[in-house]
Amino acid sequence: MLYRVKAWLCAAAIGLTPAIAAAKSPCTIDRATYQLHGNPQFIAGFRDVGHHENWQSTLAFFVRSNSTGKTYWFLFDAGTARYINLISTTDVTAPGWHPPDPDGGTRPLGELHYFAANADLAFNESLPKAGDAAPEHILLPDLSEVMAYKATPRETVQTAFFDNTGCSPSGK
Repeated sequence: MLYRVKAWLCAAAIGLTPAIAAAKSPCTIDRATYQLHGNPQFIAGFRDVGHHENWQSTLAFFVRSNSTGKTYWFLFDAGTARYINLISTTDVTAPGWHPPDPDGGTRPLGELHYFAANADLAFNESLPKAGDAAPEHILLPDLSEVMAYKATPRETVQTAFFDNTGCSPSGK
């Protein structure tokens, strides 16, 4: 009898393994949603904007202020530095949008440093690509300064991690 119970439990566990794996499957970066730690006023995320010549990633990154309703858009640039930069751009959802020249063009907020980390706060220095697993945390150490001096209207943002809050069904 004990043997049958053990066999049944093993079979049940094996049968549940795919369901457990599916429930724990990682959110892809282009579907992840983020909130500034301790400040629900600011949210962030990614949007796949497709391949554009001279840009290595198909992703754009946004920071949205719930208090002003403004969304600020950025493109990823790995350049020659060890870290990743975000290059400010115009609204990627606007009809006819196209990215600026990587060496110039309209950059409403200039550039920011971008750091992505896993749950253990180990940083991933790879350029984000659509379909990648979403980082648990994102740090934009220059955001506070940029929003205080370059955003219109100026906004106060504390330096903190954006924490992954889940997956959107559409990725937008």
